Amino acid sequence: MSKRLLVVEDSKSIALVIEKMAVSLGYSVTIAHTFAEVKVLLAQQHSFFLATVDYGLPDAPNGEVVPFILQHDIPSIIMTGRIDDTTHKKLLNLPIIDYITKENAQAYHYLLRILHGQLNNQKVGVLVVDDSLASRNHVCQLLKRRSFTVYDVDDGTKALKKLDEQPDIKIVITEQDLTGMSGLELVQKIRAKHPINELIIIAVASSEKSFQSARFIKNGADDFLRKPFCPEEFYCRVMQNIEKLQYIEKLKNVE
Repeated sequence: MSKRLLVVEDSKSIALVIEKMAVSLGYSVTIAHTFAEVKVLLAQQHSFFLATVDYGLPDAPNGEVVPFILQHDIPSIIMTGRIDDTTHKKLLNLPIIDYITKENAQAYHYLLRILHGQLNNQKVGVLVVDDSLASRNHVCQLLKRRSFTVYDVDDGTKALKKLDEQPDIKIVITEQDLTGMSGLELVQKIRAKHPINELIIIAVASSEKSFQSARFIKNGADDFLRKPFCPEEFYCRVMQNIEKLQYIEKLKNVE
């Protein structure tokens, strides 16, 4: 059964572009051009897997439609023609999948990548390793918005055990400062068993030392994030790395 996508967009031409992309991926699409139409659809208890939402509608020029859709538990990608500091901060504080500025054709290519990911990410296991419960929960929440299958542990020994137990894990996100085994030691142990073309490792640290990122990458990590990081940077790094791994897997299948 196809997943239902709600496209909220006042421009009919843009709505048709999004619809065409979504249908090509297997989505079933419903279009609403105004906030009023959205209210009618959701009052009829229509359920949607996902929504793309125009931030500025004729009857909701300041993003009023966004929290309304989120209140109905519909994961949302926000499309906007403008992005000032105030709007940017407002969007980052909302539990959205991402926001995209409608600047050029690349914006729609990026949207296509997200739509594809939301359909397929549940097949990708992500292991989060962090001994801080608050930090671990934050990263897990971000990943679940993108439909990944998420596992979490609080130390390196448990991480190695979980990797052996769950063959669907394709990404490990590890904090450097772990109790017992450090994040760097964990990366080294993982790479001794899992080659770079089979598993992604993203290291996270709050260290101000400039050499920390290079040290992790030289020891087998694919990427590095310095804390605190913003959700949009986190999503870009994760998406870029998983797409790289999927491309490698496609090449293997061709061979």
